[in-house]
Amino acid sequence: MEEKKQTALQKDITDSVMIRIKELQEVGALVIPKNYAIANELKMAFFSLEEVKTADKKPALQVCTKGSIANALLKMCIQGLSVWKGQCCFIAYGNKIKLQRQYAGTIALALRTGKVKDVPYAEIIYDGDVIEYEIKNGRKTITKHIQSFDNVVAGNIVGAYAVVPLSDGSYYTEIMTINQIKKAWAMGATGGNSQAHRDFPDQMAKKTVISRALKVIINSSNDAYLFGEEEQDTELEEIEFTNIDIVDDEDTIEEEFIEDEPQQEEKDDLIEQGIEQKESPQMLF
Repeated sequence: MEEKKQTALQKDITDSVMIRIKELQEVGALVIPKNYAIANELKMAFFSLEEVKTADKKPALQVCTKGSIANALLKMCIQGLSVWKGQCCFIAYGNKIKLQRQYAGTIALALRTGKVKDVPYAEIIYDGDVIEYEIKNGRKTITKHIQSFDNVVAGNIVGAYAVVPLSDGSYYTEIMTINQIKKAWAMGATGGNSQAHRDFPDQMAKKTVISRALKVIINSSNDAYLFGEEEQDTELEEIEFTNIDIVDDEDTIEEEFIEDEPQQEEKDDLIEQGIEQKESPQMLF
């Protein structure tokens, strides 16, 4: 009986999302990224949702409202994100499901804007490194970075930088001190004290500085409305459900805002550890 309800719920929600997307596309209010298989991604996303638990270990699909589930799936499709590629995940906050964009998803969105030519790269600055950069027309450029192998010690990190190859042949560089990085980590659920942050601070620092660099590019894109960024102020009409009565629904779709990049990179390692996150603001469509 429970499996039958689950199947009915999946069909009800995914069908509603597909219908809503089609309606928006027909009136020119929505553009889905090319080569994005909506039906397949929705099915994979629902498999992922079946594994999501609430803070008290209850199946999220039994507790969370159908409206919140549908809008999380809709947001995923609008941004062209893929659960099975690790570009996003779903988190239960009380009786609502929220979509959490992952580090890989941020890179995918940046590449899709057309402004980014290739995957960005990052380097750690260790105590004792020789690092020089210049600022020209408001843009930073690393002019020298000499690093000794002996300096590469986790406790010696003093900063990090990311370089993003742009489509016009130029490069965008973001530089952060370790204090700035740690402040970013502090905004996450674990406050920068997760196992990954303790064991691999260099990798987490790289993710932080790359995410910050790409956020600027995504937010300044002419197609930002496709990606659900913070400046988005358009609310889609709520999706209504009349076929199934499995859980109590709240049909109101509230306007919320996507968090800064620290929470996104935090989630990468939280998934592996099974650590529950506290509620953080996200934007629902």
